Amino acid sequence: MAEAREYHEMAVLDGKLYAVGGQDDGYNALSSVERYDAATNAWEAVAPMATARNHHAVAVLDGKLYAVGGYNNDDGYLSSVERYDPATNAWEAVAPMAAARQEHAVAVLDGKLYAVGGYDGDGISSVERYDPEMNAWEAVASMASMREGHGVAVLEGKLYAVGGFEHGGDGSDLSSVERYDPALDAWEAVAPMGTARYSSLPALM
Repeated sequence: MAEAREYHEMAVLDGKLYAVGGQDDGYNALSSVERYDAATNAWEAVAPMATARNHHAVAVLDGKLYAVGGYNNDDGYLSSVERYDPATNAWEAVAPMAAARQEHAVAVLDGKLYAVGGYDGDGISSVERYDPEMNAWEAVASMASMREGHGVAVLEGKLYAVGGFEHGGDGSDLSSVERYDPALDAWEAVAPMGTARYSSLPALM
């Protein structure tokens, strides 16, 4: 890439790979975004976000890229959300979440965007769901555990929250896994992993 970055997020949109935000080696949050084209084996800068973000989450919904929450030194924990349109090479603000959160995870299920758990100075178990047609977030059932640095993925119409770190007491890495059923608006525990994992990310196929 043209710019070194850590605590950034990645997503694939229209066959190209986007590296979004993060922080530089001076611990400054970044608003810059770069796009990789495998056909040319080259990166190019695209429009930057309005807000610098690290420890945020990104997802693709309806052909657009969403950057959700995160943290920067000027604003602290972020509830703001931006959406990138590759057709116009522009970001726009959409409705913010009710809760500011970093180190959360996002996933798309049934045409809606879920923001799951995270951290705002303490662990978060709450979950919000974004409807792009209404440009609005709504609260859905919370997880049983507060999780940050966890992974989420969708399988057979249900949302899985896997591992992470839970504050409280001495704090601990988690092996537990919860599954959300949107038809019931409820989470249930499923079999735990054999190993506790923190800052794990699922592979997207």
